[in-house]
Amino acid sequence: MKSLNYLGLLGSLLIIAGGLSPMLHIPIIGEWNYYDIDVALASIVMTLAVLGLIASLINKPGLLRFAGWASLIVVLFTLAAVYFKVNDAFSFIPFKKLAAAAVRVVHYRWTGWMLLILGSVLSIIGGRKTKRII
Repeated sequence: MKSLNYLGLLGSLLIIAGGLSPMLHIPIIGEWNYYDIDVALASIVMTLAVLGLIASLINKPGLLRFAGWASLIVVLFTLAAVYFKVNDAFSFIPFKKLAAAAVRVVHYRWTGWMLLILGSVLSIIGGRKTKRII
């Protein structure tokens, strides 16, 4: 295996670890990982991570790069969706200061998000083509 394949392998494993790490902390309810946020998006990201894992093992850089870009797009879409959902979830409260205080109660756990983004970037880097010098 080439060194770039190891980067793709590490990236895919980081995506899997990030998906299983806590991503949100909601009081009383507890910690939420990717599957607690949205099962469909979590399944897509995990499928792309497994696809990247297989691509790095069988030396398919194009497939690895595709899996990295696709997982990065889905993770960033999920982050934006969670941000807007948290800010919109308390819009039923008529007092703006009380609604803002309720929004501040929900905390992001950035470890899981950063593992997902770092894993996607490593998969993209691991899938780039190497130049041959003859």
